[in-house]
Amino acid sequence: MGATPSWDPLRELLSVQKRMNKLFETAFERTDFETHGEVDTWTPVADVYDLPDALEICLELPGLRLEQIDLRVEGDELVVAGERELGREGDGERFHRVERAYGKFSRRFHLPSTVDRAAVTATYRDGLLRVKLPHDGERRGAVRVDIR
Repeated sequence: MGATPSWDPLRELLSVQKRMNKLFETAFERTDFETHGEVDTWTPVADVYDLPDALEICLELPGLRLEQIDLRVEGDELVVAGERELGREGDGERFHRVERAYGKFSRRFHLPSTVDRAAVTATYRDGLLRVKLPHDGERRGAVRVDIR
């Protein structure tokens, strides 16, 4: 007969620690504590495209109504903010799983000097916010700086 493996409490503890770490990683992966410092925040994903005549930013904001989105230019930044509510109010309702993100959100995008801030336009359809930021003319390329 072969020897049965003995129980190793340290290995069991390390296994529990790995499972707890994984639980916290998945629970908080869509939050941005460094920017907001709050648990009830989330960060919508975004794509930024540099087109020949404009910069275009596309954000995924599914489940929001247009009036729940605040879009503005503040100095050298484009700010997109709002809040997605849970929207469940049933008595005696219990959750088995909540994977979608809810709560406040805010994204800030630094605008290059070539963007015409007065000509920004936006559309919102099917949960996708598209913000078009036209360039104000000639694009400025790299500038060599002499070091003295």
